[in-house]
Amino acid sequence: MKPLTLTLKNFGPYIDETIDFSKFEDSSLFLISGKTGSGKTTIFDGMSYALFGESSGKLRQGKEMRSTFADPSEPTEVHLAFSHGDYFYDIKRKPEQELFKKRGDGTRTQSAKISLIVKDHLGKELREYTKRREVDSFIQELLHLDATQFAQIVLLPQGEFRTFLIANSNDKEKVLRNLFGTQLYQTLNDQLKNQLKTVNKAIEATQQTIQVKLDQLHWNEPIVEEQSVEQQLSALMHQQETMIKQQLVQQNELTVLKEQKHVKEQEKFTLEELLNDFAKQNQLKSQKEELEQAAEMINKLRMEEQQLQWVKNHQGLIEKIDEKASLITTYEQELKVNQTEQETQEQSIQQWEQQQQEVLALTIVMEQNKARLAKLQFQLPLYEEKAKLTNTSKANRLELEALVKQLEEIKAMQISAEQDYQKELMVIERQAQIENEQLKLERHHTQWLTFLESWENLQQLAAKKIATEQQLSKLKTELKQAEVMQETLDKQVKSQKSQWAKMQISRLSLFLVEGEPCPVCGSVEHPKQNEHQEFSLEEIQSLENQLDELEQAAQKQAATVAKLQAQIVQYHTTEQELQQETKQQKSKVNTLIEQLKEKQNLILNTPLTAAEIEQVTAEFEVTADELEREAERIKTAKHRINELEKTVKDHQAKVLRQEEVVREKQQEQAANQTKITTIIEQLGEDNLSLADITETKTQLEQQVEQWEQQKQEIADCLAKSKENQLLLKNSEEHLTKEKTTNLTEKRSLEKQLAEAIEDSSFDLDEKMLRVLLREVPKLETIKEELTAFDKKKDQLVFQLKELEQKLENKEQPELATILDEIEKLRSLIEAKEASYYQQQEKMQANETIQQQVKELITSVEQQWEEVTALHQLTATVNGDNPRKTSLERYVLQTYLEEVLKVANQRLGLLTNNRYQFELNQDSGSYKNQTGLEINVYDDNAGSARSAHTLSGGESFIAALALALSLAEVIQEHAGGVLIEALFIDEGFGSLDEEALEMAMEALETIENEGRMIGIISHVSELKARIPQQLQIKTNGNGQSQVTYQTA
Repeated sequence: MKPLTLTLKNFGPYIDETIDFSKFEDSSLFLISGKTGSGKTTIFDGMSYALFGESSGKLRQGKEMRSTFADPSEPTEVHLAFSHGDYFYDIKRKPEQELFKKRGDGTRTQSAKISLIVKDHLGKELREYTKRREVDSFIQELLHLDATQFAQIVLLPQGEFRTFLIANSNDKEKVLRNLFGTQLYQTLNDQLKNQLKTVNKAIEATQQTIQVKLDQLHWNEPIVEEQSVEQQLSALMHQQETMIKQQLVQQNELTVLKEQKHVKEQEKFTLEELLNDFAKQNQLKSQKEELEQAAEMINKLRMEEQQLQWVKNHQGLIEKIDEKASLITTYEQELKVNQTEQETQEQSIQQWEQQQQEVLALTIVMEQNKARLAKLQFQLPLYEEKAKLTNTSKANRLELEALVKQLEEIKAMQISAEQDYQKELMVIERQAQIENEQLKLERHHTQWLTFLESWENLQQLAAKKIATEQQLSKLKTELKQAEVMQETLDKQVKSQKSQWAKMQISRLSLFLVEGEPCPVCGSVEHPKQNEHQEFSLEEIQSLENQLDELEQAAQKQAATVAKLQAQIVQYHTTEQELQQETKQQKSKVNTLIEQLKEKQNLILNTPLTAAEIEQVTAEFEVTADELEREAERIKTAKHRINELEKTVKDHQAKVLRQEEVVREKQQEQAANQTKITTIIEQLGEDNLSLADITETKTQLEQQVEQWEQQKQEIADCLAKSKENQLLLKNSEEHLTKEKTTNLTEKRSLEKQLAEAIEDSSFDLDEKMLRVLLREVPKLETIKEELTAFDKKKDQLVFQLKELEQKLENKEQPELATILDEIEKLRSLIEAKEASYYQQQEKMQANETIQQQVKELITSVEQQWEEVTALHQLTATVNGDNPRKTSLERYVLQTYLEEVLKVANQRLGLLTNNRYQFELNQDSGSYKNQTGLEINVYDDNAGSARSAHTLSGGESFIAALALALSLAEVIQEHAGGVLIEALFIDEGFGSLDEEALEMAMEALETIENEGRMIGIISHVSELKARIPQQLQIKTNGNGQSQVTYQTA
């Protein structure tokens, strides 16, 4: 990953600045310099925020980095362009922030936004991501680093030099895992643990299932409690064999009983058939008696059938007689109606003749109306012309009034525009005065901002001084406690060594030989040899182990004391620097206060309060706003005065045009009035309105038209009535003739019917005949009933004769005894079968459960074998072994040893071969302290010690060598991590002249390797040694700009 450009908008002290790292391509080593608080570290914060959404020190979120000088309506934004491998990337982030509305009052909350664009090596856009989760995931996969690891490996902020160097094994493992891609070992470990849990749960579930299955077994007798699974299965097998034998016996018994039941059922069937025959014989006899009783009714029915058949045969003759009678009645009724209508038509003729005489009497009046109508028709165009001219004159009068009113309005607008023109001229005359006041305010405001920057720097120095004093006090307290602990440990070591020596002397004295010198005192005589206490080897070894632990603890405590002492010295130096810088800043602030009081007449108290500063700043802003509004008003007046001048000229032209229109309309009105006078003279005495003449004409036309129409209607109605009267007389003659013909035919038919009745064998008259005629539809039903009766009688006789022959010499049987025997056999069989099938179901269920349990037992045995193997494998991979080293950490040890081997080359160069890195091979008390701990071999002391014991300057050199080497090894392994840049924030101030020279040589060596290295430092030697510089300069009001110095 190599940064190309970084744009900071309203971020920290930067309003809109772009840092172009490509300017340092010719010489990859460059220096970032600037005053304290100018925003040097903010560059790293912006880079970290763009990539990970948080600052390099995790002290502030993006929305907390918003510039205090930002325009309230402009957003905070960070844009980082960088390369990685063969691709280019543009990432933009905007935090959630409160902004002023661009329209209206109040604020609005703008949600966080993000954009990542991926480009190929030619700069062509390939894809874009706009969701935070997608971008964060992409950056993580691309760089294989999170924000913390990025700060430890690529971006080393203040106070973070030693973080990775002295981190415990767990923390180093988290960083190295992403860098060397060993996540798969961690994943393998997690998968093995999960698999082991899964298998254990499966075994437990299987065992529970086995117990559930055993509880479902059917036992003939209660089993002994607390039997094992094998014992229960053995007992079950014995029970199954016994039940199979019992099943065979029950099956034989059922076969015998079913054969007996079958014989009885055959005998029962024969008896039931005989019993049914006797019952059927009785039923047929009963039906025969019922038929004999119905014989009289059947005879009556046969007589009725004969009468209805005769009536049906003569039905046509009767219907013809009725038809003729109906026609005669119809003709009589129609003749009556005809006579009535003839009388009505006669009256109608008389009425129409009378109305005709009345209409003809109005002929003279209608002729007069026609003559008057002709005259009106001649005068009508003159009346229409007069009305048209009158309406036009009225419209012209109204339009003339409106035109006069418009003329007055235009003149009023002309006067108003001329007055506005004079007002704007007066505003423009104040331009010179406003410009002078703005220039004066700008000078005063610049002085005030310069003072504010100095005052804020003084406050920051005061805060840093307090923090330094608090930390120094804390370190002194810790040092005092550490020295007390060191003294205690030294006493314990001395005491343990003395005790160990006594035990060794006591044990060695037991092996002294008379005449040979003692190895301790040299005496050849040993008079008190047997008085020494005897100690075992185990006791001596135990004391030696305790002594080793105490010595190690004492060494660690000595290293802690040395570390604290070095930190106290460093903080004392920082405290002195802050005191000197504070003194200078106070002098500068006091000078600026006096200048402000003298030049601007400001009343400033000492010390200043935040409220007073805010009040003065607000007064500047209010005055500036007022002057800006005045300037804007003048600008508007200049623009408006041209418009007003044009408006005045336009109104003058409009007045002239409107006056011409009014004159033309007045002339047109006079011409219309002359034409109206001429038409009135032509009409003379008949000078009426157009409405009156039109109404009179319409009334006359309607009267003449109605008279003509009424005369024609009366003539038509009179002719129609006479025509209808002639038709009615003809109809009367036709009806009379038809009535006579049908009457003759009816009498002839009645004679034929009387002769037929007389010839029949039935005693009938016309009334009875008509009653029977209504019963004719029942004839077919009666015939069917008689046929069915005869057929049923014949069948009964035949069936009864057949049964009498079959039952001859036989008696009616009894079924109760045999039914009782069959029921007893059925109940016995059902009971036997229920017991048989119940026992069979139990056997089948037990057999199924037995098979399932055997399969589950086999499964559990296989799972236990898998658990054993998984447990051993998980323990090995997880580091649950004597070395307390997991598989992943074992692999990372190899990588770290390679890193330390490369780092030792640089560390030896930087320390004149005094220090060398070593991987601590000892097992710590806990896994998090084992495997990746780093020691430093000190050639001066001839021994190795923990990296924790290095001083501040030593720690910086060691951390620098380690960081540079780590990046080199990572890229050699091509694990997807390309670290092409390294940024170092401070740290060089703790180096002596010789160490600084060695550090510069190391950095220059790396520069030749093509990596970009940026250094923040106040050390003057670095400014002289590094020509490529990124300079951060303040403008006196708290804002910062970026400038470049190149060779």
